[in-house]
Amino acid sequence: MLVLSVDARNDWATDVIVIPCSTNLTEAPTHVRLARAEGGAPRACVLRCEQITTLEKSLVADLPLGAPLTRARLADVERAVARAIGLPA
Repeated sequence: MLVLSVDARNDWATDVIVIPCSTNLTEAPTHVRLARAEGGAPRACVLRCEQITTLEKSLVADLPLGAPLTRARLADVERAVARAIGLPA
């Protein structure tokens, strides 16, 4: 799971905006593949950017599982989210 919401929102909200991930490594224009250990992923997975949702803060760990995603990978996520909601990517 990738927390998508910004800290300013997270400070006052009771939930966070997230992108779920899956170890079912299917290819899709709205999926972003992460290698094992990338962003703290315990194994290779895909971010399913078409499934943006919210989770209660109590269900999310306070500390990150690993290093933040690189700017390049975050740009991949932005493009995949744009595709999922019908914006030019």
